Amino acid sequence: MLKQFELELSLHLPLDWSSTPKSELEIIAEQSSPKEKAFLLKLEEHPIYRYLIPLDIDDAGNKVLNITTKRYMMLRKTLLDENKTILDQILKKQLESQQHKETELDNKLKTILNKEKIAAYHHIKNSYSSIGMAVFLSQKPGNLGIKMLCAGLLELYSGDQRFFKEQIQTRAEIAKKGGIARKDRYLETKREACRQLDELTPPKGWTTELDAYKAILPKIKKYMKDNDTRYPAQNTIENTLRRWIKNDSIVSAAVRIAQS
Repeated sequence: MLKQFELELSLHLPLDWSSTPKSELEIIAEQSSPKEKAFLLKLEEHPIYRYLIPLDIDDAGNKVLNITTKRYMMLRKTLLDENKTILDQILKKQLESQQHKETELDNKLKTILNKEKIAAYHHIKNSYSSIGMAVFLSQKPGNLGIKMLCAGLLELYSGDQRFFKEQIQTRAEIAKKGGIARKDRYLETKREACRQLDELTPPKGWTTELDAYKAILPKIKKYMKDNDTRYPAQNTIENTLRRWIKNDSIVSAAVRIAQS
């Protein structure tokens, strides 16, 4: 069964688990207070243990595996693409072999992770390791396998949790949203430009884009002044409007050029 979990781990790693819905076990783990997590001597009384104990070891192990993988992918998401691959390789080596010295791998981790992320990574790695150990211990009496899974999940949720927030975003996502927000700020001025282009268009259309620009520019300046428009800045509207008429998908579509 240990090989089964290793196979599932290798299959799960490429997936984007950061946006998957929370499982019941995940919610239970999140709601456990730090005080509850600290007392590991009475695992049988912990909500995680009570949730896992009715399950067979395969089902319980897979549930812990899913949560661990999701959190690994959330931590991984905060890295540059090339560092994601390096982290995957380090994790794979640590889980597959005990021959790699911790200091050697820690030195590699320091090249791609800061101190806080290294600590979060070790919690994840230990949670993965607990799954294989739980499978081994499940063959012994005393529900040791379930206890190990419970301990591994408690380990996973210990320490700094800042990297595992659902709303965490990559730099690219933040930049993209920032670009969308900036475009939205300009939308009212663009609409006014389109309205003026429609009203002032000659019967046969504009001779050139420059003619359209010259015709509506005074109107747009007045509109921005009357409405105290901040976006775009009023001292940049001449260049901005010229660019919109040539390239913007909204404004340029309103420029009807006369057919020769």
